[in-house]
Amino acid sequence: MPKKNFKCTAAYKGTSFYGWQRQNDFLTVQGIIEYALEKHFGYAVKTMGASRTDAGVHAKGQVFNFFADTKLAGENIKPILNNLLPDEIRITGVREVNEKFKSRYNVRKKFYRYVIYNSGFIPPFFRENAWHVNKPLDVKKMEEIFPFFEGVKDYFSFSRSGSEAVQFERRVDGIKIKKNGKWITLDFFGKGFLYQQIRRMAAVFAAYAAGDIGREIISDMFAVRDRSVFRESAPACGLYLVKIIYEGKYNV
Repeated sequence: MPKKNFKCTAAYKGTSFYGWQRQNDFLTVQGIIEYALEKHFGYAVKTMGASRTDAGVHAKGQVFNFFADTKLAGENIKPILNNLLPDEIRITGVREVNEKFKSRYNVRKKFYRYVIYNSGFIPPFFRENAWHVNKPLDVKKMEEIFPFFEGVKDYFSFSRSGSEAVQFERRVDGIKIKKNGKWITLDFFGKGFLYQQIRRMAAVFAAYAAGDIGREIISDMFAVRDRSVFRESAPACGLYLVKIIYEGKYNV
């Protein structure tokens, strides 16, 4: 019997983990999920994740797939995995797809959200779920600089030193901002992002909205390709992978 290919959606609180991707010496989301799969099936099962979230980054809609020799249907695998996984990781959906589906390579668009709590102090139970910024932020100023980022741009200055990326051009399809009381959310849409790119973008938005930097700094970041122009990166705790969008039948 040929192995079945299962497409899974997962939510997790990233605080406890050293990112998504398996690493021998660190606790990762992928490593824990693969351990649970091996415990159930009795043999090693490798997963492929759609997005390699950084240490401390959360997810509401991470997608991964795996192949398994089983008679079980997807809806039966979901509760089995959730019973084997820690509370910080929940499988929210499992369904069988054809053997050609690869969660990482069939992606059309990714939706990330950065969450800011803008107040003089932050309640302790929010601290691991948002970036606390105590300076007043002007949301309208944030909207003013959207054009700097939208479209295909060279994001070298927004990448981390030592990045493994070969080329640094990325397309940002759209940015949306919403303010609700003390909460500010920045939504980013694109097929792919560099390591720490969104966190550095969020830091730029906050610095500009607080009046700490001007447009010339942002312009230089794209023109000069120099990471030292602006070195700040927003903390991982405010970043969420919300959804992975696929073409047609894979998008269910």
